[in-house]
Amino acid sequence: MIHARFGGDDRVLHPLMAWWAVLYTLSMLARYQPGQWTAQIDVNRSKDAVAIEYLLDSALAAVPVLILAAIDEVTA
Repeated sequence: MIHARFGGDDRVLHPLMAWWAVLYTLSMLARYQPGQWTAQIDVNRSKDAVAIEYLLDSALAAVPVLILAAIDEVTA
């Protein structure tokens, strides 16, 4: 698995934090720019809609597993 790195930092971004950043950003778009969000997820008007739908579907599968793993890691 490839983990994200930022700038010159050698530390890797934990996958759960990466998902949090993506989902938080999308939630802020949906909350504060609902018109733009609606346009972005309209499969008939936006070339990005399918990718966003895929991303959100992937999050439904990946995030609960990552949360459970993080809980297990800190409670073991």
